[in-house]
Amino acid sequence: MAFNDFLKKAKESASTVAQSAKTAMNEQKEKMAANKAERELVKAQKQGEIDNIVAGLTEQINAASGNLFDMDSNTLLSFTEEFYDKLYLPAHSVSASYLTFHPNDKKIEKQAGKSLPQYDAASEKPVFMLLGKNSQRVILSTKALYFVKTLEGDVLFNSCGVIDINKIASLSYSAEGENFIFRVNGVEVFREAKAFALDVDAFDEYVRRIAEKDFTITNEQIDALIKKKIGENILKTVRQYVYEDELLLYFAWGGDSLSAKDFVVCSDKQMVVLDREAFGLTKNVKQFYYEDVTSMATLQETNGLIDLALTAAFSFCDLEISVAGAKEKLQTLFTYEAEKVIKVYRDCRRSIKEEAKKPQVVVQQAAASTAPDPLEQLEKLNKLKEMGVISEEEFNAKKADLLSKL
Repeated sequence: MAFNDFLKKAKESASTVAQSAKTAMNEQKEKMAANKAERELVKAQKQGEIDNIVAGLTEQINAASGNLFDMDSNTLLSFTEEFYDKLYLPAHSVSASYLTFHPNDKKIEKQAGKSLPQYDAASEKPVFMLLGKNSQRVILSTKALYFVKTLEGDVLFNSCGVIDINKIASLSYSAEGENFIFRVNGVEVFREAKAFALDVDAFDEYVRRIAEKDFTITNEQIDALIKKKIGENILKTVRQYVYEDELLLYFAWGGDSLSAKDFVVCSDKQMVVLDREAFGLTKNVKQFYYEDVTSMATLQETNGLIDLALTAAFSFCDLEISVAGAKEKLQTLFTYEAEKVIKVYRDCRRSIKEEAKKPQVVVQQAAASTAPDPLEQLEKLNKLKEMGVISEEEFNAKKADLLSKL
């Protein structure tokens, strides 16, 4: 009996322990569920907060009137591509930039696919993108402007606003104190403490041209912009090799770095390469006049494993230049820079050839007549007669001769 009582007590004790454990487990589950519900509530509140902020900003933006992009999509894309090529790239560091323009569509579409559920690649084309930290960004397409804003104090929460492109009256990107602020119709949608100063200047010029429908970009304007970007000190160095009557059409810093000492500059007549290792030493400066260059080409090796559509333009490549049977290689350029150099070379080489085909017009100045004026001679003869130097007969004979020449 004693053994049976022991088993009974042991069973009752085990049951009590199991029940206690079950109760503790249920309490823990309930606590975890309550914590999860609380976290979800906080998340919903924070997401609702940023959603409301973005909705309010969108409403303010839509209250404005005006249409900055009053043009067809093809005109907008065509101008944007030309602006990027001629006024944005020269003397610009793309690796330091936060601003991207068409035709870098793959790069923009990749970012749009990450954060813009409303973006439809099938019905709209990218125009430009401005990136910020913590998922903040602004993307303009031919259909709408999208802005992603994060919640102040908790960057894990963000929301996307969408503005129809025809509702945009103004855009601005400016440095104010220690911040860089992007506004749509005067409403702030983007604020960063860090940015690239040249992006601000470039965007200001882009919007000005859009607003004024100033779509013609001349070589003189490119020349003036490059000189402004590189500054007086570098320009003095450039002027040692490029004459005053040459227009600067492209400039690339070595290694795409504004602190680099080497550079490549293209004028309308030649390309000059200054070596980083011997900055200022003319013996390491290479000059290639377009009329002497037979070809230029990029040489790039890939392993087939990278996304070429996104990375090829921003990787280094060799630029091979053929001059008088010899080949020179430059290795300090990104692919997009090397391709730009080739484009400038081809355009200028074509212009040089077309100019050479034009008939040469020789203007000959008529030689000034050295023959004496008969009337002046007649007047002198008359004075000689009055002075008694010649006789009346001599005067009349000479007079008859001079009158026959009138």
